[in-house]
Amino acid sequence: MVEDLMGKKYGKKFVKRRTTLSQEVRKAIMTLLFGLVLITVALSIVFLLNTSNSAQKGYVHSQLILQNEELENMNKELKIKVMDAKSLINLESSDKVYSMEEPEENPTLIP
Repeated sequence: MVEDLMGKKYGKKFVKRRTTLSQEVRKAIMTLLFGLVLITVALSIVFLLNTSNSAQKGYVHSQLILQNEELENMNKELKIKVMDAKSLINLESSDKVYSMEEPEENPTLIP
């Protein structure tokens, strides 16, 4: 505090302690290395997340393809059963056909 007052009173300027060029270079290199490591870590994390997400999506996609094939096979089987049930041979051999009433000769039209 006394030096501050003396410096102001007598016009002395206090010079900030200077650093050498080698210290500045070392500081810049450390800063650049820290930035490079930080960027490398960030890119690695992004790459791992992207890779795991794409692998998971591929697995889900293959499971959906298998499920779609199973459903298509079930659909074909059901269509075959429906066509078989609608066939004339099955309708004629069914007991329900014989239990039906005969149609009237003069049906009334319902408007």
